[in-house]
Amino acid sequence: MQTAQKRETGPTFAFETESRQSGYRVIAGVDEAGRGALAGPVVAAAVVLPTDMPQEHIELIDDSKKLTIGQREHAFDVIRTYGSAHGVGVVPADRIDELGIVPATKLAMRNAIRAIRWRIDFLLIDAVTNIGIATPSKSIIRGDSKSLSIAAASILAKVTRDRIMSDDLEAQHPGYGFAQHKGYGTTAHLDALQRLGPSPVHRRSFKPVAQFIADKSWQALAATSASNIAGRGELNLPDGLGLNVEEAAADHLRQLGYRIIDRNYKTRYGEIDIIAKIGAEWVFVEVKGRNSTKFGTPIEALTPAKLNRIENVALGYLASEVGSKIVDWRIDFVGVTRSPDGRSLDFEIVRNAHY
Repeated sequence: MQTAQKRETGPTFAFETESRQSGYRVIAGVDEAGRGALAGPVVAAAVVLPTDMPQEHIELIDDSKKLTIGQREHAFDVIRTYGSAHGVGVVPADRIDELGIVPATKLAMRNAIRAIRWRIDFLLIDAVTNIGIATPSKSIIRGDSKSLSIAAASILAKVTRDRIMSDDLEAQHPGYGFAQHKGYGTTAHLDALQRLGPSPVHRRSFKPVAQFIADKSWQALAATSASNIAGRGELNLPDGLGLNVEEAAADHLRQLGYRIIDRNYKTRYGEIDIIAKIGAEWVFVEVKGRNSTKFGTPIEALTPAKLNRIENVALGYLASEVGSKIVDWRIDFVGVTRSPDGRSLDFEIVRNAHY
């Protein structure tokens, strides 16, 4: 049995004890740090605590957000020294942009679990469900404040990520203040973003960064498309698709790491607006632009019939380009909406669009 708890509040071994009573022996807590940051990686940790952990060590472990920097650092050392086993998974910003933050978080968790050499019987996970691993698990809302194993994982993930931001990324990308705000969207960080532009470790799919890129793309488009300028610098976009909308979308995708291969690929069966690659994966992109959302958002134009046509054209394109070779490919959708003042664009990206 786990050591009884003396404190009246804070995480306990209750969930771990319950799991052992159900027949599980090796139980790991799993948590992440950095999910909401605008820059840097998302980091996950998995921790197995000993069943006879001394009370003096238990008292050091709590939800990482409730501890001071000094308390976290001390608890970090204790967990690594006296914990039974631990593992850490790190997923960088470019991979977050490629996968999306939820799949990237689950990937970091899987990597953390796999870093533990032991066979894990049961997982206690903070909030996240269906992380893509066969090990039995239980998702616990606010688990870092309820389970000692999850709390320990939250400390390892938080301290590891803070050190990456302060020690590594601060030195590699000076001027952004990563050592202070750790990549979160503070006023100082947003000011630096406006002053310096995105760094290579900024998450280009996150709204403040994406909006900055969109604004810059819009300004560049306005400067080079004099025929589209009306009045005092406002772009006069058509209501539906247009080459200027596609140009803005293509530039935005380039900023996100897409390598544009072809544009406006037409066959008698249909058309694909943008063909790109991310690594070895082919991406076929449908773009839809609207001046406003008065008559609906761009994504509402993404119908099953439209997707079916894109899929048929994409298969034909791949057949002509790679023959019978099996390749990874997907369909993405980019919705582009002009802001009410006409001076910026909002981008909405749906990856792996399907019905």
